[in-house]
Amino acid sequence: MLICLYAYMLRLNNNLNAFGIDFSDRSIKVAQIKKNNNRLQLYAYGREDIPKGLIVDGEIKEPGEIIRLIKKTLSNSKINPIKSKLAIYSIPEPKGFIRVMEIKKVAEKDIEDVVRYEAQQLFPINIEESYLDWQILPDENNQKETMKILIAVVSQKLVDSYSAVLKDAGLKPVAAEIESIAITRSLTNKNQSSRPILVIDLGRDRTSFIIFKNPAVQFTASIPVCGEEIIKAVSKRMDISERKSEKIIKECGLVFKDDCKDVYRAIQPSLYEMIKYISKLINFYKEHYKSEADIAKVIICGGEAKIPGMSSFLSLRVKKEVEKGNPWINITSSNKKEPPLSRNESMVFVTVLGLALRGVEEY
Repeated sequence: MLICLYAYMLRLNNNLNAFGIDFSDRSIKVAQIKKNNNRLQLYAYGREDIPKGLIVDGEIKEPGEIIRLIKKTLSNSKINPIKSKLAIYSIPEPKGFIRVMEIKKVAEKDIEDVVRYEAQQLFPINIEESYLDWQILPDENNQKETMKILIAVVSQKLVDSYSAVLKDAGLKPVAAEIESIAITRSLTNKNQSSRPILVIDLGRDRTSFIIFKNPAVQFTASIPVCGEEIIKAVSKRMDISERKSEKIIKECGLVFKDDCKDVYRAIQPSLYEMIKYISKLINFYKEHYKSEADIAKVIICGGEAKIPGMSSFLSLRVKKEVEKGNPWINITSSNKKEPPLSRNESMVFVTVLGLALRGVEEY
C-alpha cells in the first residue's frame, strides 16, 4: 500500500474508475485509465493552460476561474469523454513533506502518537493543522530494535481548498496525493531495482528531486532552478522575446555549435547550479542512509526533460545513468503499437498518469 494523504474518502460503489487531475500554476491535466481483459489502457486525457495568477505557488487564488477550467479540461478530453465524478488530485511537491524516519520499535497502539510527535519535530508545519499519513516500511535488514516509517504531511487548509474547488465543479474528490508519490507510481514498477533511484522532475516553475527506493519515496526536495529561469536567461542573452526563446531552446537543446552556442552559454549557469544541488543531495542521502544509499540511476521527467541533450548532459556531470521517464511501463496501448502520446509528449503527463493508475487500482 502506497502512503497517501486523504482529504475525503468516499467509499462509493461506482463502476467508473476515478480519474486523475493534476494542478500546477500553469496548467490542469486530467487522465483516466481503464482495465480491459487485465490490461491497463489510457482511456482519456486532456490539458488546459492556466492564465498567470489563478494559481500561485500551488495556492488557488481565483476559485471561480479554476472551476471553469476544470470543466473545460474534462469536456475537451481526448480519446474518450471523462464521465466519472470521482477525482484523485495532486498536491504540489513544495506544499507537502515526505521523509523516512527510523524509530525504536513500539507497540502498534503507540505508533500514531510517536509519529505525530516526531513529525512535529521534523517538518516546518503545524501538525495540528495538517493531514498526516504514515506507512511502516518492510524490514529488509531484520532490525529487532528499530522500525522505518514513511511520513507524509500537508496543510489541511491547502487540501481543503482543492477539494472545495473540485466539489464546486460537480466532482467528488476521493483522495489527495503529493506529486512525488504519483510520479514514482507512474515511472516505476514491480521489476524496479531494489537500489534507490533519483527522479528529477524538471518543471516550468521548479525542479523537484525524489529519491525512491522500492516500495516507497524516501526523500523529496525542490529548488527554483526551472524552465522559466532558463527561458528568461536565453531571452536576456540573445535579446529576444521569451516566446522566441522557448522555441529556440527546443530547437537547439544543449548543443554547443554554430548558432546554438549562445543558447548553451545562457542555459549553462542554471544547469550547473542544478548539478551542484544533485551532488549535495546524493551526498546527504549517502550520509543519512549509509549502505542503502548507492543511487542506481537517474530518471528525468517534466516539460524541461524534453530539451534535446538533457539526459546526456546530466549523465556526464553526475556520473550516473540518466534516462527519460517512461510512464507507459504500467500502461498498455490498446490495439496500437504506440501509445496515444509519444514518450516525449508524455513527459508533462507523468504525474496525472500516476494519479490515474491509482484510480484504476483502488476505485
